[in-house]
Amino acid sequence: MDLLQQFTGHIRMLDAWRQNEPVIVAVSGGVDSVVLLDLMHGLPDDIKPNISIAHVNHHLRGISDEEESAVRTLGERYAVPCYVHHWKKEDHPDSGIEKAARDIRYGFFKELALQIGSRTVLTAHHKDDQIETILMKLVRGSALEELKGMSDKRADGAVTVVRPLLPFKKSDLLSYAGYRQLQWEEDESNTSEKYTRNRFRQSIIPLLKMENPALEDHLIRLTEDLDSLLRISAPRIEEYKKEMLSFEEHALCISIPALIQTDEALQRRILSSGVKEWSKSQAYMLGHKHIQIIIDWLKSSHPNTTLDLPGELIAERMYDRCMIRKKEYDSIHQVETEVKIEKKLAVDQWIELDNGSVMGLLTYESFKARKSSQNERHLFLGIPPHNTPLTIRHRHKGDKMTVRGMTGTKKVKDIFIDQKIPRKDREQIWIVTDSTGRILWVPDIKESALSLDPITDTISYVLVYKTTEY
Repeated sequence: MDLLQQFTGHIRMLDAWRQNEPVIVAVSGGVDSVVLLDLMHGLPDDIKPNISIAHVNHHLRGISDEEESAVRTLGERYAVPCYVHHWKKEDHPDSGIEKAARDIRYGFFKELALQIGSRTVLTAHHKDDQIETILMKLVRGSALEELKGMSDKRADGAVTVVRPLLPFKKSDLLSYAGYRQLQWEEDESNTSEKYTRNRFRQSIIPLLKMENPALEDHLIRLTEDLDSLLRISAPRIEEYKKEMLSFEEHALCISIPALIQTDEALQRRILSSGVKEWSKSQAYMLGHKHIQIIIDWLKSSHPNTTLDLPGELIAERMYDRCMIRKKEYDSIHQVETEVKIEKKLAVDQWIELDNGSVMGLLTYESFKARKSSQNERHLFLGIPPHNTPLTIRHRHKGDKMTVRGMTGTKKVKDIFIDQKIPRKDREQIWIVTDSTGRILWVPDIKESALSLDPITDTISYVLVYKTTEY
C-alpha cells in the first residue's frame, strides 16, 4: 500500500473535518510540510477540504525569503490561497528564540483560522518527531502526563491542531517526495548540533537503535499504554481534585492535609492537573520541577510561609491551606475566598480535619455505648438515614442557615461578623451539612434549628467534634 492510500485511511479514521470545510496547512517549505500539502491535495473528493497554506517568514536565516517564494509557488501549483506572515528582525527577542518563533507561528495560525472561518490547522509532525519529543521529555524529567508525546489532535482555543503524519516515518516521506518529484527547501540549521533536537536525531537516537532496532515501535507502544492508563485514572483524579482543590478567580486553593495524605505520585498528578486546569484561564504555567518543589514545601513544618514561583506567581501557606496566586493580587490574609474543599462523613465513620481535630458521626446507640472525653463537642440530630452522608466543608459564598433559637435564616458571613471572627480566620472554620445541603452545625459557633436537646427521644445520630486544645 502506498503512502497516499495509508494517509487517506488515516484521515478517514481521524474524522477531523468535513468535505470542503476550510482547513489550514502550515507549510515551512521543508520536505515534511511539502509532502503533507501534496497528500492533502491528493485526497478523494469525499474527504477533501478547502485548503489554505499558512507560512511564517521568520527572517532568521539568509534563505528565509527563498523559502517564502517557494511556498508561494506551491500555492500557485495547487491553486490554493497562500497566506504569509512576516516576523521582523527587530521583533526578535534576545533569548528564547525557538519558543518565541513557535508562539508567533501558532498565533498567526489562530488569527488566520478566525479570518477565513476555519477551525482546523494541520502541521507536518511525523513519527520521527514523536520519538525525538518523547526521548527529550524523558531525559528532561517531564511529568508523567507529558511523556505521552504529541497527540493526533489537540484543541487550542477555538482551533484544533491536527498532526496527520504522526504514524509515518521520515523515510516514508522522503521516499514519497522522491517518487512524486517534489521540490523543497533544506534548512541548514537541521544539521547543527547546538540544538537539542538535532543532537537527539543525529547522535543519541542512532546509538539507542544500535541497542534496540525496534526503538521507535517500543516507545510508541509505551506512550500508548501510558495514555490508556492516564485516561482510566482521570475520573479518580477529578474526584481527588474536588476534595482537595478549589478554583478561585485569581487563585488556586489547596487543602494541605488532604493532599499530603495521598501517595506522592498522586500528589504530583493532582496538583499538576489542578494547576493545568487553573492556568487555562489565567495563562500561568508551572513545570514538573516546581510542582515537586511545592509538594516538598507543603510537607515542611512551617505553618505560615510563602514560596516564590516562576511567572510572578507566589504560593502562600496558612496552616492547613495554601493559595497559589499572581503576586499582584491580594493575599490569603486580605481576601475572603470561596473554598469548596469537601469531606464526606458516613455513619460510624471518623475523619481527620486539621490541627489534629477529628469529627465522627455515630448512631445514638453507639454514642451512648462509648465514653466521651472533655475535649469533645456534640450535636444531637434527628435526621433520617437518607439525609446522610454528611458533608464537612468550609464556607461557600451566600451560605445561610437556620439558627437554633431564632426564626428564619441567617447568612453565615453575618454570623462570623457578629462573633467578631477575624476575616483571615473565617475560611478555616468547618461547616457541616446534610446530604440535601442544609447546614447543621458550625462547630463552636452555631447549631442549626435541626439540632436537638440531648434528652430528646427522637435522636438518631450524634455528631462528635474532638480537638486537641485541652
